[in-house]
Amino acid sequence: MDELYRSYLGFLTSMSRGLESLTALNEKKLAAAQQDDLMTLNELLNQEQAQALNFRGLELTRDKLLPQLGLVNVPLLKVPDRFPPAMQAEARQVVEELRNRYVAFRQAAGKTRTLLEQNLHEVETIITKLGGSAAEQAGPGYGKGMESAPPPSMKTDFRA
Repeated sequence: MDELYRSYLGFLTSMSRGLESLTALNEKKLAAAQQDDLMTLNELLNQEQAQALNFRGLELTRDKLLPQLGLVNVPLLKVPDRFPPAMQAEARQVVEELRNRYVAFRQAAGKTRTLLEQNLHEVETIITKLGGSAAEQAGPGYGKGMESAPPPSMKTDFRA
C-alpha cells in the first residue's frame, strides 16, 4: 500500500513540475505578446498544447490512483491526513509545493491573458476604424450554407 501512496506523491510532483513548466511558458508568452512577436507566440502556444497532452496523461494516472487510495472526492488539502502517519509530513510538503506552483501559474496566466485580450481588442478597433466589421468577419473553416461546403475532394464516404 505504501507503494500506491508513493505513486500518488510522484503524481503530485509531476503535476508540480508541469505547472512550473506552464508558468515559464506563460511568462515567455507574455514577453512575446509585449514584443508583438507572433511567430514566437505561435511556437509557445504549440508547446502549451503539448503540455496539455502531458496533463491529460497525468489525469489518467490520477483517475487510477484515487479510487485505490480511497481519495475520491477528497480535497487536496485533506489528502495528507489520509496518508500513513510516517508519510504525512512529506505529503503536506508536496501538496503545499503543488499549491504554490498553481498560484504562480494562475498569476502568470492571468497577466498573459489580460495582455492578449487587450491586443485582440486593439486589432478589432483598428479593423473597425479601417471600415471593416470585426464581428461580421468569418473565421477560418466552413460556415453554414452550400457556398461554404468543403470541396468534393475533401468529403469522405463513410459507406466505403
